[in-house]
Amino acid sequence: MSLSAQLKIRSAQSNDALCLGALATQVFFDTYATSGINADLASEAKQNYSEEVFGRRLASSEVSIAVAEVGSNLAGFIDVQSNSICPVSSVFGPEVLRLYIQSPFQRRGLGQALLKHAEDGAQSQGEKAIWLTAWVGNARALAFYPQAGYEMVGTMEYIINGKTYENYVFSKRLHLRGA
Repeated sequence: MSLSAQLKIRSAQSNDALCLGALATQVFFDTYATSGINADLASEAKQNYSEEVFGRRLASSEVSIAVAEVGSNLAGFIDVQSNSICPVSSVFGPEVLRLYIQSPFQRRGLGQALLKHAEDGAQSQGEKAIWLTAWVGNARALAFYPQAGYEMVGTMEYIINGKTYENYVFSKRLHLRGA
């Protein structure tokens, strides 16, 4: 059976919090701990990827999380924060905080499917644009987002334990339905 036949995109539920935390931690370390794990990265993962943190995010009306399931297992997710102000442009609206795909499923269409799901959701809410940031060292993300129609609009710093990490800021104009 093909991956696309097994793939299901759905809204995350409260009982997904444990698996979201584990998946986020794994993908975070795979992406950012390319030289090993240090205290900054360990602290960031502990503060942002616990079951409790995802439980709170899932309960928030300002957050939309969708998961990609392959069979009955989570393989990726997209975490979108509504009503967010882009720090480098006039874009106000949904921000993709995380688009995380487990390594064995990267480059197989899950990221595209999740991103389209988020864009469709934003469009249905009348949003004009969606934006996100990507770490300058994440070559896959930096190649992926322009291919998905996102334009780099500037840079910003992400701070972990007082250390700054440069990120590129991307945005995409959404075509309103019926316009």
